[in-house]
Amino acid sequence: MEPILYMTEWFMCVFTRTLPWGCVLRVWDMFLCEGVKVVFRVALVLFRIALGEPGCLSQCPTMYETLEKLRRLPIQTLEEEYLVQESLRLNITERDMEKEHQKQIQRRQKTKELNGDKPGRHKHR
Repeated sequence: MEPILYMTEWFMCVFTRTLPWGCVLRVWDMFLCEGVKVVFRVALVLFRIALGEPGCLSQCPTMYETLEKLRRLPIQTLEEEYLVQESLRLNITERDMEKEHQKQIQRRQKTKELNGDKPGRHKHR
């Protein structure tokens, strides 16, 4: 699933459109203390809540169903303490995030090359 589908509500709005206000404030506190990695840790927890059940992805044959699962998170899992504790259990460093970022850049470049796009070349329509 393309990140643009959830990026606006999660990352650009820093969860204000997704989480209950108490959770938002806790995430912001952590974000201000620890930095951007908090935002990604919370996102990973939300993915696990929405899509982590065995067989869940098989119930989502298209991006639409997957996006609906991400938008309709169970309210009981969005309690402040639960979300904070689950995000703290993920030991993700900024180095881990940078390594993943580099992998994703390489993956996108390969995909573009396979589709006929060469770096620095623009298609005309």
